[in-house]
Amino acid sequence: MMDIQRKARLGLVLAATAVVTLTSATLTGAATEATTTRAALTWHLGWFDKTMCYKDTRSFAQSALSRNGYKTVATPPNAVLGSDDSTLVEVSYAPAQTSYHPNQFARVHFTVTAMSNDSSAARTARDRVRENIQRQRYIDTC
Repeated sequence: MMDIQRKARLGLVLAATAVVTLTSATLTGAATEATTTRAALTWHLGWFDKTMCYKDTRSFAQSALSRNGYKTVATPPNAVLGSDDSTLVEVSYAPAQTSYHPNQFARVHFTVTAMSNDSSAARTARDRVRENIQRQRYIDTC
């Protein structure tokens, strides 16, 4: 329930920052007119499986976000949320099987979601973060 509330608040914050208020005054300065314009928020989503140690999923997600210039802004259970000035990227993860051990290799489902007022920026963010997680390898075992 807490994750939903955080995401809802974050969506409201993003919507609020996308609101631009333009004010124009008449020559006498007696009347003021306000117009509100909202920029559309677009998102791109992608998912994949990776065989890895489940205990390392958070560090893989945080590393992929920081390598692509996103500062970690929230770390709810099973997810990492990163942001720069214009794009918000969430990496969520869950074990792909019901019986797993955090210190053994197992399949993990990853979902990468990027949101921005610029569709191209959201798509690029999703692709780069997803690719970075997929390319990360272990030097040793779990």
